[in-house]
Amino acid sequence: MTDATPVEPPPEPPPAVPPMPAPSLHATPAPKPASRSGAWLRRALRWATGLVVVFALGLGATWLAQVRPLHLRLAALEEERALLDARVAELQAKVSDMDAVRAENASLKVGQAKMEQHLAVLQAMTATAQAQVSLASGAELAKAGAALSQADGYLAELEQALAGSMQDDVRALRERLAMAAGELESDPFAARRDVEVLANGLENLKRQLSGA
Repeated sequence: MTDATPVEPPPEPPPAVPPMPAPSLHATPAPKPASRSGAWLRRALRWATGLVVVFALGLGATWLAQVRPLHLRLAALEEERALLDARVAELQAKVSDMDAVRAENASLKVGQAKMEQHLAVLQAMTATAQAQVSLASGAELAKAGAALSQADGYLAELEQALAGSMQDDVRALRERLAMAAGELESDPFAARRDVEVLANGLENLKRQLSGA
């Protein structure tokens, strides 16, 4: 009797490899390029920002070149007018206190009249400078008109107080002022030119009164 031969178990099969996924027949779409309208809006925004910056710089330059010097001139005129106000008050006090001295009193009255004329010119110059400041801002035509009306009142007093060629000069200045006042609404640029001519004429009148 023979020994039985041991039977080896069959080998285990290799592990199954999962199948590779089949490539997709539809490719992933590439990102769309920016639309033309978006690019146009970005360019328009850059242009608008640049224009705002240029406009702001222009306003600053206008202030430095025109409005600020006028403000300084107006402050100087108001200071000079305050000094003349004090001088006129002093002369008026002297006139009141010296009725007994008629000759000197008459001289003081003449001096007082000259000082009042000089003061009226300065008041007209101050009002004219205020009108120039309002016109330079471009948005205060009502204030410019009120200032010109004040200046005309001072010039009317001067026209009555003066005589001869100086009275004619004041009358011509009033005509120029009336032209500027009539152009405030219809042609502000022409009004600015006429107010500038008025300011120069008042400066000449002031020099004439100082030398009289």
